[in-house]
Amino acid sequence: MDRLNKTNNKLKAFTLAETLITILIIGILMAIMLRTISRVNPDKDKILFLKSYHAVESAISSIINDGTKYNQTYLSEADRTALPASERHHDFRDDPLDDASVMYVNNSGSASTKTNLGRSESICYFLADQFNTIGGVSCNNNSGIQVDGKTVSGANFRTSNGVCFDNWHGVSNTGQLDGVIDPNCEGASNGYVIRVFRDGKITVPETVSGYANQSKAYAWLQKQAEIK
Repeated sequence: MDRLNKTNNKLKAFTLAETLITILIIGILMAIMLRTISRVNPDKDKILFLKSYHAVESAISSIINDGTKYNQTYLSEADRTALPASERHHDFRDDPLDDASVMYVNNSGSASTKTNLGRSESICYFLADQFNTIGGVSCNNNSGIQVDGKTVSGANFRTSNGVCFDNWHGVSNTGQLDGVIDPNCEGASNGYVIRVFRDGKITVPETVSGYANQSKAYAWLQKQAEIK
């Protein structure tokens, strides 16, 4: 009887080959599952960035083509530069029209209306006016806003999906601006640069000094272009 039990025990044991095959199968199944899970739960930063990017793309196009913000009369460059600077108002190189106005909530929590917008601050205020924002809007400079009890350096406003827009104050005299979309509201250097040009076109540079993860945003846009 003891001999029979020993024989049965030997038959029930796994060989080394069987164990390795089992581990291999489990490994393959885990790899498939992880790949599926990653598709079901995509990169949060990627989703928030792309959503914000396309919102900015639409808003900037609307702003530059809005006759209440910029003069839509076509002028040659020679005719435009012949005008006094105070009368140009034709694109992001210029101050907006004198009667252009925006509604926003200031850092004190009060609703405010702003007119006589300057070139440097105009895009920031126009975007904040079009988006649903949380908390105060500060587009006069890039000193930051309060988010969850802390000051986020460089932030101008925060949208309803929790994304911060940083460094959108500072349009150059050529009409160019490097604004930042910061999905986690951790400060400008942790976000991704969006480059705005004087005619309203926008792009995502592949590399920008001081932004280590900029190439990620560039790759996200390239992938979208491949899908299309």
